[in-house]
Amino acid sequence: MKGKLIIPILAIEFALFIILLLLVSIKAAIVLFCGGIIVTIVFFKPFWGLLIYLFMLYLRPQEFVSALKNQPLMLAMAFVVLGTLIIHNVIQRKPFVIFNMRQAIFMIVFLLLIPLSQLQRFYLTGAKLGFQEFLPTFLMFFMIINLITDMNQLKKTFYLLLFMTLFISLNGILQYHRGLDIAGRTTTVDGRIRWVGIFDDPNDLGLTILVFMPFALLKLLERYKPLLLRILWILILGALLYALYLTNSRGTFIGLLVVLFYFLIKRLGVIRGGLIGIALTAGLYLIGPSRLEDINVREASASGRIDAWITGLRLTIRRPILGVGYGRFTEFHHLTAHNSVVLCMTELGLVGLFVWLSMIVTSFREMIVAEKYTQGTELSGYAETLQMTIVGFMAAAFFLSRTYNEIIYIIIALCTLFSYFTRRDHGYKIPFFSLKTLTRVLVTMVILVMLVRLFVSF
Repeated sequence: MKGKLIIPILAIEFALFIILLLLVSIKAAIVLFCGGIIVTIVFFKPFWGLLIYLFMLYLRPQEFVSALKNQPLMLAMAFVVLGTLIIHNVIQRKPFVIFNMRQAIFMIVFLLLIPLSQLQRFYLTGAKLGFQEFLPTFLMFFMIINLITDMNQLKKTFYLLLFMTLFISLNGILQYHRGLDIAGRTTTVDGRIRWVGIFDDPNDLGLTILVFMPFALLKLLERYKPLLLRILWILILGALLYALYLTNSRGTFIGLLVVLFYFLIKRLGVIRGGLIGIALTAGLYLIGPSRLEDINVREASASGRIDAWITGLRLTIRRPILGVGYGRFTEFHHLTAHNSVVLCMTELGLVGLFVWLSMIVTSFREMIVAEKYTQGTELSGYAETLQMTIVGFMAAAFFLSRTYNEIIYIIIALCTLFSYFTRRDHGYKIPFFSLKTLTRVLVTMVILVMLVRLFVSF
């Protein structure tokens, strides 16, 4: 029935487009026509609405198309998708699945901690601004876990994210070799590639490439793959690696090395995998980004990071529970923390760090369990991919301030859904929160804080 209604509705929209074109203006006609098509598609196919939203999150035409500049496209798209989701759930009397997943509960708590970190000092404006700033990321997470309803849709989302990552990687390569990309952007002063919006920083672009690269690697290594398809995956992986190199991001390159170590140890065992990993690390270091050569405690950037970490540790001692307040780190230091763990515990306290790590640790653990239950199937590769994305993100984020970065919450949402669908299809359960989970999170928390302390000591 839904499919039959789409055609007459689109016909009506086309007629309105012709009328507006003749009576008003071309610009108004095009905007209303395109908007009407998107709203129609989203209403009848809510999952497509999510795909369009994620597509726009990467493409970001409002950042470089003059006719769309300063237009709240993402916000409008979010309201359309969320409005459709609410209407569909009310009509079908369907509950929101957010309350059936522990990472979703942690996400709600994390959202509330952001204004609470400001309210503890009675700063109402800061609480409001912090809440508004993180709300779009929360809504994106909410949309992902409610609009993807089965494993096939989850796979389609994987492919979309990978190919959008490939798109911004190829654009970066074009930018480097031609001097300008499709948005008219140039490389940074020191020749590092970038994109627009949330990918404007080369570190953010490199981090995005890093976390979706394992999917291409595991697709390439799948058995019984036709030769042409294998060549295609080799080209995709090569483009991603080259673009990562061109970002010249030391943090993401370290993340790449950690991902390779994890992959090799997992596939070949601790001894063989470790030895090959060490050899690869040595080789990659020689051909790695030029900025790797500057890694030492006397180098200005590294020295600035250590100073920032020292500031973060001191501020955490002063306000250990809820931190100094969301977004306030740079009020105490001229640089950002350059460490997601330090940034989180400084601004949101040890409570905030615990909740943030709870989302990440539980997601990683659930992927290990899901891989065991899907062993021997295509799905085990997805579970392994998600493990590697978390490992890569955490390794790189230890040297970058990406606590609130959208990419980690996309990864957590994908892990949450993959675990949910696997449990539903294979009939196993996991406790919502157990003593083991608490111990894992606390141990991870202590290890990460101690690593920061060790770096500072050296």
